[in-house]
Order: sequence, then structure tokens, then C-alpha cells
Amino acid sequence: MIKKYLLVCEGPTDILVINEIAKKLSQTVDEQIKIQELSPQRDATTRRYPNHGWEEVRQWCRLYGNSINITSNSLEALAAKHKNWRTQLVLSGAEAIIIQMDTDIVNYITDLAISYTGTTKQARKRFAQNAILNWLGESSLPDTIYLLLSTQSTETWLLATHERTEEVFSELSDNFDFENIDNVIELLCSLNFQYICYDEGNRKKLSKSNYTPYAMKIIENLQKVRNECDEAERFCSFLEST
Repeated sequence: MIKKYLLVCEGPTDILVINEIAKKLSQTVDEQIKIQELSPQRDATTRRYPNHGWEEVRQWCRLYGNSINITSNSLEALAAKHKNWRTQLVLSGAEAIIIQMDTDIVNYITDLAISYTGTTKQARKRFAQNAILNWLGESSLPDTIYLLLSTQSTETWLLATHERTEEVFSELSDNFDFENIDNVIELLCSLNFQYICYDEGNRKKLSKSNYTPYAMKIIENLQKVRNECDEAERFCSFLEST
């Protein structure tokens, strides 16, 4: 049996990690879990992905959401109807649409009635969910949309593959929450050349030109990542149970 999910996410590294998780879980649930990219999509000629981030996720939600009036029978309205996410879901035969967005960008979302003022991971997730629902034109979360709100980013899962006893965590409390760490990239870049990093202005950035080893590190330590990160556990449980 094949279970298919459509995917809208921030970029190719997220696609890679999500695909590898789907492959890993397919082995344990005795079903093939297939991820079909909606946005971004790889160019058929260059085999490259376009620049993509949270703003492109917002753009997709607005384009395929309910903001367009599709009650008339005009050609424009009929074309818009075929762009609606529900139509996309029916035509594809997929179980659900996964929309992934990192929650470390909530401070940059300024098109809602209120701005983000929270301080906790739960507050970031709530704000990100409300933003996505607003962009989609939905009053509540439909059963056939799953929101993967990486806290703070997918790289949190990569950091969670490391043992709590490592020196990089020495200044944190013994029972720290990986999802509350806000300098994830900085910590990754300090881990003895295990990761390729570069300077951008006054901060470190993780190079994503060859992300496969990082994705496989998450997969090899997936149970630990699930134990450490609520969002990873929730997402894996969703794929296993739907």
C-alpha cells in the first residue's frame, strides 16, 4: 500500500529530510510513504530548485487558499478553482498536504492584525499556525492539512542528534529543551568541524550545498531526535498513523 502526501516547504534541505524520514518510517509501518513536492519543485531542465523560503510558503498559501472568489462560472473563477488546495489534493489522490515552515521567522511576519510578542516555543507555533491559516483563508485547521512547524528550524533536529553531555551544551541546564535553543546554527558550527559553516555579516551560517550527510545523521539518530524534539515526534507519529 502507498500513502502519498503533498509537500509545501521552505526549501530543498527540508524536502531531503522529510523524504528520508518517510523512507525510514516506511520500513517500520510496512507501507510505502511517498512525498510529492508541490512547492518548491525541481526544474526539469537544470534539476535545481528555485530560491525558496517562508515568504514563498506564504505566496503558495495565498495562491491556493480560499482568498479567491470561486462561486461564479467564469473562466477565471474556474481556473482559480483548480488552483485551490482542496482540488490539488483530490486530483493527486494524496492523504493530506504537509506545510512546513520554521518558527524562527515569526518576528518577520508583519501582514497579520497583530505582531508576534511571545517568548516560548508554543507561542511561536501558535503564531505560525495562525499566520498560515490566515494566508490560506481558513478559520480552523482542516483535517487534510498537516502543519510541520519546525522549532526553531529543521537544524534543531540535527543538533538533537548530539549527546547532552557534549561540551557545546555545558552552559545549559541539565534538563534543557532542544526546541528552546535559539542559537542552533552557532552551536552546530562550534562542533569541531563536523559541519561546514561560513560567516554572513556578524553571524554564522550552515552551508547547505551538501546537506545529505546532515539529513542522514538525523535519520540514523531518529529515535533520539523524536525523544528530544516534540515536533519531530508529532510529525513521525502523523506519518505512522494516517
